[in-house]
Amino acid sequence: MAETPILPDRGSSESKDGSERLYRTALAQRDYINLELEAMDRGMRPYGLTKTIMTLYLRKQLIPMKELSEELRGLVIAYLKDKQEKAKQAAR
Repeated sequence: MAETPILPDRGSSESKDGSERLYRTALAQRDYINLELEAMDRGMRPYGLTKTIMTLYLRKQLIPMKELSEELRGLVIAYLKDKQEKAKQAAR
């Protein structure tokens, strides 16, 4: 039996309406906006995304970059830079 992912893919479901900004967070405003955008892309609310990420962290299912091999770290960084560049080009 395949295990279903705890974190839905981006664009996987409809975003729900409602105010979710009532919960407290230690994020800077810019990071909170990025959290909201990421949650919307995944069809979630920011609270649900935060809960999911923290659950993955506590279950040791998130791997810190410093624990990756040099080769994997380089691949991840290259992927993220490419993704960021594509987003900048799309915004133009």
